[in-house]
Amino acid sequence: MHPGRRNEVRILYGDAAPGSRLLYRQAMIGAGYNNLREFDSLENFTDLVAVSQPDLILMDIGLPGGDVPQIISDLRHGKLGINPYLPVILTTWEAERSVVRRLMDAGADDLLVKPLSTKALLDRLEAVAMHRKPFVVTSDYIGPDRRRAEARRESNVPLFDVPNPMRAKLAGESFDARMMQQAVMLMNEQINQQRLRASAFRIAFVAAQIVPQYKAQTMPDAHTLTMLRDLIVSTEDIQRRVAGTEFAHVAQICERLLVPAREMYQRGEDFIFTAEWQKSFELLKSLGDAVLAFFHPDRDASLLASEVAVAIDRFQARRAAQAAGEIPAV
Repeated sequence: MHPGRRNEVRILYGDAAPGSRLLYRQAMIGAGYNNLREFDSLENFTDLVAVSQPDLILMDIGLPGGDVPQIISDLRHGKLGINPYLPVILTTWEAERSVVRRLMDAGADDLLVKPLSTKALLDRLEAVAMHRKPFVVTSDYIGPDRRRAEARRESNVPLFDVPNPMRAKLAGESFDARMMQQAVMLMNEQINQQRLRASAFRIAFVAAQIVPQYKAQTMPDAHTLTMLRDLIVSTEDIQRRVAGTEFAHVAQICERLLVPAREMYQRGEDFIFTAEWQKSFELLKSLGDAVLAFFHPDRDASLLASEVAVAIDRFQARRAAQAAGEIPAV
């Protein structure tokens, strides 16, 4: 690492408390991080991140003007700023499990619990820069891989080493604005492709579970409706991502799938089963399988079906373990 290049690292930092902002500023300047810009609300942050091209974000979860987890999620999904892969370190006075879970599920890199020491802050800055976790992409998450090593070994979900200008600068590598833009665009393409595959798998995964229940005229419960909502969200995500691309025609398949799915969700737990609906259930399942096959053209349909079945078995086993109190519910 080249400490002398810390002055090249652009850091955005924010906290509602002026004293905390002063503490962060003094600590970072003392370590050689001089290229700093601060904010005291989420409105100011959204304005700054769009124009300042930072290399790292440090912010408190108590900032006024919005919802920090949603802001981080928007950043990761390319709805805010120009680099969805910026390292994000959050600070908080709250260490409750539910709070931590929601923040990390948004795609943050790290969470620091206050009060902070100067050493803890600077150590985390360098850890995120030099030893950052690769990104993982699922149907509902884009961000650093939080899984344990064992779970990572058992999974075939690909990992992505996303652009990290801060690491490049501290490592003494050449990395200008044009190189960063090209790296981000290339990574966006890879992330988009993986998100399409993940969303397609999610659709088939949900359809394989709820369609048999509806066909058997089992009245949908809250869990079934939650899964149906997941299917709708994943299908809408595919529609957005294929718009204006060579896969735009897939949006038509998605729209056909959404027609019965939305009506089923809208009817909720007071569903009235009819013979006509049996055809719609079949259509939902077949269109889900078609979307899955489209985004996995190199995979045999029977192998894809087997992977879906294995995923369902694992999911149901986990739910059973949570119900039995063997593992914590999340």
